[in-house]
Amino acid sequence: MERRCAVYARYSSDLQRGSSIEDQVRKCREFGDAKGWPVLDEYIVFDEAVSGSALSGRTALESLISAAKRSPKPFDCILIEDTSRLARNLVDALRTAETLKYHGVSVVFVAQGIDTLDPTARMLLTVHGMVDEQYLVGHRQKIHRGQEGRVLKGQTPGGRCYGYRNVPIEDNTRQGKYGRPAVLGVEQVIHEEEAAVIRRIFQMYAAGVGLAGIAKRLNGEGVPSPKPAKNRRMHVWSRYSIREMLHNEKYRGVVVWNRTRKERDPETGRKVSRARPAAEWKRIEAPELRIVHEELWNAAHKRNAEVNRLGISRLGGMCRTANSRTYLFSGLLGCGQCGSNMVIVSGGGKRGYVKYGCHTHKHTGTCENNWTIRRERLEDQLLSAIEARVLKAETLEYLVQRCQEELARKLKEMERQGTMHTADGLKRQREDLRIQAARLAEAIGKGGEFDSLLQRLRSVESEIRNLDHVIAAHRPLNLKVTPEKIREHVIKSMMQLRATISDSEVATARAALHKHVGRLVLTPTMKDGRKVFWVSGNVIPMPEAGNGVMELVARDGIDTPTCVDPT
Repeated sequence: MERRCAVYARYSSDLQRGSSIEDQVRKCREFGDAKGWPVLDEYIVFDEAVSGSALSGRTALESLISAAKRSPKPFDCILIEDTSRLARNLVDALRTAETLKYHGVSVVFVAQGIDTLDPTARMLLTVHGMVDEQYLVGHRQKIHRGQEGRVLKGQTPGGRCYGYRNVPIEDNTRQGKYGRPAVLGVEQVIHEEEAAVIRRIFQMYAAGVGLAGIAKRLNGEGVPSPKPAKNRRMHVWSRYSIREMLHNEKYRGVVVWNRTRKERDPETGRKVSRARPAAEWKRIEAPELRIVHEELWNAAHKRNAEVNRLGISRLGGMCRTANSRTYLFSGLLGCGQCGSNMVIVSGGGKRGYVKYGCHTHKHTGTCENNWTIRRERLEDQLLSAIEARVLKAETLEYLVQRCQEELARKLKEMERQGTMHTADGLKRQREDLRIQAARLAEAIGKGGEFDSLLQRLRSVESEIRNLDHVIAAHRPLNLKVTPEKIREHVIKSMMQLRATISDSEVATARAALHKHVGRLVLTPTMKDGRKVFWVSGNVIPMPEAGNGVMELVARDGIDTPTCVDPT
């Protein structure tokens, strides 16, 4: 039978050649041509430089799975060159194949000749999936072993470090790829310009300048910062990068390796670092890498020990400190100028109050929003505004409309996926099963394979009994929800929200705000000679201010703390 084919290809590392995709697609095309199956060009998709150890981040594969769930189906089969291209995790491979098969789309692995329509496909996919998964485990172990060997030889195991240049060690007696000398490894040599910045950082910290102060000074002078990691956006100095440098023993001529290991979160697919026991660390003396002399290193760390001894508390953040657990809007506020979070940036002291401000301005100085606002003033104004708007007619009408739209969307989705089973549909399924049972009984009577036919008959009869129970308990879904009922539900929910944020414990109220209000963006604005924040959000509208904006009086600007009190 002819099958309309999609093609999926993948390679895992950005060090691999993009032509790997072309080769995989070519093999799939050749297979389809030999079978007489047309390959649909619009459904040839691929994921580049994406690991097969998890499904997250596989946008091309996700698009094929979504397309397979449509009705009518745009294709009947997905051609994949090798089982390892689908996944290097056995559970992911089996689940994906079963999901596609459930929606009527088969998967054919060209290299192994596995077709998920065959009865033996699951067993074969399991065997090859175990091999693919074990390959990844063994590959990690070999990489780790090779990295350890390089470190013990005084070479770098990979990556870059601010203050050093990576220089390949070439063997002129051997030829490597593309006619160049073979590379035996990579060594690090001191980058003098960056080394001077590192010494200056240690000197400033030892002299009493704080981490944020150092970052601001370097950013203000335009000193090039370390190249950020792939998962970081900002290419600026920050207190976090400064702190990491102050604790990097390589700058004192000691290489410490194997302190952490990478693990992949099975739910998100993201890699996270886990600390290894200190007994597994490798410490290698490397005096040629020393940038900071021992006296300066000790002075900086003496000051760090003094700071820790004084117990300077951390500020802000979601539940990072005992005080932060009392902050209603922690994690909800954003800066309207740079997009970073508005966090607690100062507090304590004689007056005992804390202030919200822009995190980026506080710690890097690269955002010009230097306004702050006292926490209690922010909470009082925001809570009053939210409570005042909860039961306004405009708010209720907006939320009723949103609920109607969301309900209509959900019902349409349920209909598309066929999850709304009617009583007639269930009865038709039962009648089909009864016909199957009658045919099986007839085959048994004619002397067919008794054991297998009897087992199948018992299975069908069991399905019939289950359907009898489902039909007996079935009640038609009443999906005719009137606007009046929706309005009643919205009013009840809004009343509960107002009561929650007014009377509940902080943790409960904060959870309700996260659920119903979401992120609020504070944009500094001058109005009638006074400082105000324009607060915008998407969940609870503020119609009278226009465009979903309300005003929040800010009287605590860093430059002009004595702004006019609007009251």
